[in-house]
Amino acid sequence: MNRTPTIHLPPVPGAVIAAMDTADDPCDVVEDAMPALVIGDLDQPDQSAMSAHIAACNSCREVQQDWERELSSPAPPDEAALPEAAAALGLRRGHYGFMDSPVGDLLLVVTDFGICDVSYLINHDREDRFGELEGRGILATERAASVAGVKDELVEYFGGQRNAFSVPVDLYGVTPFTRGVLEATSDVPFGNLRTYRSVAAAIGNPRASRAVGNALGRNPIPVIVPCHRVVRSDGSMGWYTGGVAIKRTLLTIEGVTFM
Repeated sequence: MNRTPTIHLPPVPGAVIAAMDTADDPCDVVEDAMPALVIGDLDQPDQSAMSAHIAACNSCREVQQDWERELSSPAPPDEAALPEAAAALGLRRGHYGFMDSPVGDLLLVVTDFGICDVSYLINHDREDRFGELEGRGILATERAASVAGVKDELVEYFGGQRNAFSVPVDLYGVTPFTRGVLEATSDVPFGNLRTYRSVAAAIGNPRASRAVGNALGRNPIPVIVPCHRVVRSDGSMGWYTGGVAIKRTLLTIEGVTFM
């Protein structure tokens, strides 16, 4: 099934109903929103409106059956329907895989533009992370081969054989302030430290050290965007998204020792 949606509906409450009310042909709206219905990404009023239409429309009922067969197919979902579903929902497509590391299992997510998520599964539920990714506008499907390059560089880093990453970073879906903080943090070299205050100064807002700390706490790409190299002004480590023990481990890899 090769469909090119003509109307792009974001997964927001009431989007289907509003579009159906103004469309010349409600079938166009229903067919375009069908992937969202099938994967359960519509609110209840939109689901009800679509179900009522489908019950009275043989053509749309066939489209629904096509999508249900496609999405339940044993073919890898990233090669089948989900790319179309991502496009129909206005989401960026991503692929994910997993790796073991000295700091526990990691979830890695990449898009066509770069690495967009590194999650410590020791303290993050993977389903919650996928929900947060969708909140950033990214729909990910499993494809281990897509994260192989990132995994190789992380293995080298954890093994003390790499002090800089060459993989591109995709900060899609983060706020402009957070983007500025993460870009400034990316400039902190291997084995060096900066304070939250100095990062705030680097983005032109020296009084925003607390906001910088909050933004780094939401860093979606730890290790590669090295928020572990940012510490408090008194020289103490400060908080870290993966926990203080992981922050200490990463700094030890880089030759930085805290008492």
